[in-house]
Amino acid sequence: MSANVGDFQIFVNVYSLANPAFCSYLLCVSLLVLKMMGTILLIVYHRMTTKSFISEEDAVWQRGDTAPNEKVERVRRALMNDLENIIMFLFMSLAYLSVRPPLWVVNLLLAIFLVSRVLHTFFYAMFVVRQPVRAILWTIGFIITGYMAAHTALYLLINGYIF
Repeated sequence: MSANVGDFQIFVNVYSLANPAFCSYLLCVSLLVLKMMGTILLIVYHRMTTKSFISEEDAVWQRGDTAPNEKVERVRRALMNDLENIIMFLFMSLAYLSVRPPLWVVNLLLAIFLVSRVLHTFFYAMFVVRQPVRAILWTIGFIITGYMAAHTALYLLINGYIF
């Protein structure tokens, strides 16, 4: 299919501050990025308070060591989990907006994903609880991203957008 002026207008309308779904997306993305930045600051805090560093020069400068520290590593693992899950969600949820789902569905999916990731990090990095709490929270976000991907792909295939 070739692009035309109408297709461009749809693109402009979807990815515009005039579209409430796009505004919800921007808010969710902003909060997720701030959450990840907070996790990075928590890593720095634990590194400084435990004097546990990755690089020898940092350890020498701060009079610490390079031995692994469980507090630091636990928060780092939470951040890695975010990187494995939030990045693909950011791209997929943006693509999902292009199929123009109902606003209530967009808001629900974005809010549930955001809350599940915030709680996942909290229970992984700050207040450790036994499984399956984290597993359930991870699964919720994974299913939402998968739903958005499947919905978008099916929409495009049904409407004849085949490579």
